[in-house]
Amino acid sequence: MDKSSGAKSLDKYERLCLIGEGSFGKVFKAKHLELQKTVALKIISKSGRSGKELSSLKHECEIQKHLAHPNIIKFIESHETAHEFVLITEFAHMSLSQLLEQKKRLSEINCVQILTNLISALYYLHSNRVLHRDLKPQNVLLNKAGIAMLCDFGFARSMAAGTHVLTSIKGTPLYMAPELIAERPYDHTADLWSLGCIAYEIHIGQPPFKTMSILHLIRLLKTREVTFPQDVSPEYKDLVQGK
Repeated sequence: MDKSSGAKSLDKYERLCLIGEGSFGKVFKAKHLELQKTVALKIISKSGRSGKELSSLKHECEIQKHLAHPNIIKFIESHETAHEFVLITEFAHMSLSQLLEQKKRLSEINCVQILTNLISALYYLHSNRVLHRDLKPQNVLLNKAGIAMLCDFGFARSMAAGTHVLTSIKGTPLYMAPELIAERPYDHTADLWSLGCIAYEIHIGQPPFKTMSILHLIRLLKTREVTFPQDVSPEYKDLVQGK
């Protein structure tokens, strides 16, 4: 992360509008004034954040700047000022969660296209010994052509050569693999479980296990089989279940 240039290097970007806001900070649609190129500016305030959180932000930048794949959001640069971190990436049209808010559920053809993109991204990550650990519709972005791209590597983890399992808990409960929720060691298959949950939700219209309670979620994972509406094809069921 470039500390020396700081705020001065950000002068080449013009903020156009706010496109996202949350506990992580704010995301702006912006334009690179020299290149006349639209980008996304993710701005995270340092105020009120622990040393561990700040280290995690730097870690996200370090992982993302070494990734190069058409289905992973492109890292452009990052800067650190006295008061904030700024991560600049390519701009995407919308998130998968926003598309689901509009459409509720997607056609099988559309779902397969999105899943093909995500499988390609995960194959690349796992081949490079990187686990995403927070796959969910909010962390999948779509460009105008409908191509899906993974983003938000704040929970991602690099596995050293020879490491086969991890034990730290990261992710969003509704999309977390059972071994993570049970605090058991896990590997790249945890990302594949999350992908299966996404595959179910985008075509059926809701997550396979829908609850607001982590305890209830654990109970559902242990006792309830995933069911499908009658209009879902056998081929898509097999895809969701990894057959």
